Amino acid sequence: MINTRPLVYKYICYLNDGTTQEQYSKERNYKGLKFTDIKQDKLVKFGLYPFSQDLAEKVTKAGTEARALPFLPEYEIEFDGNKRLIYYRQCFISQQEYHICGACKKEFQYDSSVKTLSSKYPSPICPECKSHDDFYCKKCDKSYTFEDTANGLCPICKGHMQRRKTTSTQYSREKRWNIYIMGQQYIINGRNVCVLLTIDETGNCILTTK
Repeated sequence: MINTRPLVYKYICYLNDGTTQEQYSKERNYKGLKFTDIKQDKLVKFGLYPFSQDLAEKVTKAGTEARALPFLPEYEIEFDGNKRLIYYRQCFISQQEYHICGACKKEFQYDSSVKTLSSKYPSPICPECKSHDDFYCKKCDKSYTFEDTANGLCPICKGHMQRRKTTSTQYSREKRWNIYIMGQQYIINGRNVCVLLTIDETGNCILTTK
């Protein structure tokens, strides 16, 4: 999958001859090192590190968007001849629907926890300020709940009223995020074992064994 999020981590491979292989380096004009080019037979340590501001700018200029978040934690794992490196990155995409209250401007998700003004014209009730859609008579300068009106007519002047959509308008946006998976693969008593670190864009990590 084509990456659609700025990278926040880059890797460095440490080899048994004292040299390193960096994912982004001046020697490759800050183009990414292919995973297949990692010298796994010489690998003694693999680390994920946040970008410096200077490197992030150079990598971005070379065609891969990167972001410097120096407060992120570093992650390192060591290797010997019986362990193999696992490393890959996944980008996730999801559609998120939400509402914005026209009265207090607060954003909220319209789920089972949100009360609804039930009527012929249902409207979510803002969890923050309790506002909801109503009918408004411009001539009388009065507003009514849906139950107080008959077919959208003003109870006083019998004129047509305007429905004011304070909370019912739904918006959508696309959410994207990366996760970084690094770990080791080795054999124990004839069984293939994988120990993986799953790291999100804020540096949080989950350890799993398969």
